[in-house]
Amino acid sequence: MKNILVPTDFSEHSIYAVDVAVDLAKKNGATIFLLHCVELPQRFVTESTSVLPEELFFMREASNNVKKLSLELQAKGVEVKTVVETSTLTNSVKTLLEKESIDFIVMGSTGATGSKELFLGSNAEKIVRTSSVPVLVIKDKTNINEVKKIVFACDFSQKYIDAFQKAISFAQVLGAKIDFVYINTPYHFNSSREIKVLIDSFSTEHKEILSHNIHMYSDFSIEEGIIHFAEDHQSDLICMFPARQSVLMHLFNGSISEDIVNHSQKPVLTIKL
Repeated sequence: MKNILVPTDFSEHSIYAVDVAVDLAKKNGATIFLLHCVELPQRFVTESTSVLPEELFFMREASNNVKKLSLELQAKGVEVKTVVETSTLTNSVKTLLEKESIDFIVMGSTGATGSKELFLGSNAEKIVRTSSVPVLVIKDKTNINEVKKIVFACDFSQKYIDAFQKAISFAQVLGAKIDFVYINTPYHFNSSREIKVLIDSFSTEHKEILSHNIHMYSDFSIEEGIIHFAEDHQSDLICMFPARQSVLMHLFNGSISEDIVNHSQKPVLTIKL
């Protein structure tokens, strides 16, 4: 974790994410990249190909705000670089991932529910869906140094190996323990014996898991199971793994990781498989 990207709109929730990023940067000697995307009125985008005075005003104001925040963070002892874009957040993040070798993203979110979730989703959801690097989504004021219990939900198949290693590394940075959990649902039901075989096979090859806790948990859906398990075990953070799927599949089926990001109030770390 050397380059941490933090999108910010200077809202309360985005500042929560900034605070978490500062603590992570200190732990890892990382550089923070502050990204602010200026949402220009549509008429500026459609009516002119040149830079208008109003556009310059918005850009100058945004640059000043980002610079002010940057100076505050530098005073806390972290290296900060600033980026102001007029592109969409998703496009700006994609560009920076490639240009600046970003290896971790921290962002705030208020989530999305109801019609907003159906038609738009949250910015965090969109970044989780498209990011090739881990994304930590913060919903409330969070002291990352107090995160000691992490939920890692998976089916203990070999496809989770890379994500498993990254989750272990993240937990080590925080000095946290991981609760590995298999969520058993009526629609994808396995007997306790079958689940035990999966877990035993995984732990035989990857003995690091034995220093953490392993659970089976039953619920009506995977999303409910993860959220309810985290509540029952007083977990501090949820770790998820977005699966790659087509746009059409996403439209009809959605994503468990994105649902968790939208609905859970706990911090959610997503690691792309």
